Amino acid sequence: MKIYSAANPPEAHIVCELLKSHQIDCEVRGEGLFGLQGELPFGEDSEPYVWLYNQSKQYEALNLIKEFTFPIQSGKEWVCQQCGETIEPQFALCWQCGTQS
Repeated sequence: MKIYSAANPPEAHIVCELLKSHQIDCEVRGEGLFGLQGELPFGEDSEPYVWLYNQSKQYEALNLIKEFTFPIQSGKEWVCQQCGETIEPQFALCWQCGTQS
């Protein structure tokens, strides 16, 4: 099932890898159509998207996507518990290792 429409292929791959890091099977689809925007109408039909294989993981996937797209901003830097990197508050994932705040 289609779980997330992205603005561009890199965004779709970031979301897909986030879900995979939580053992949620998915893949990016529709990348080929993105390059045709301008020839095709812009919109959800020409955007890349993340396809979820197991519908029973839909709730968990949507929660992860929500956290990714609307991270909680405390206004303070945080330290990644996995690698110890200091991360700016606007980021919900560690840029070094991908661990969630």
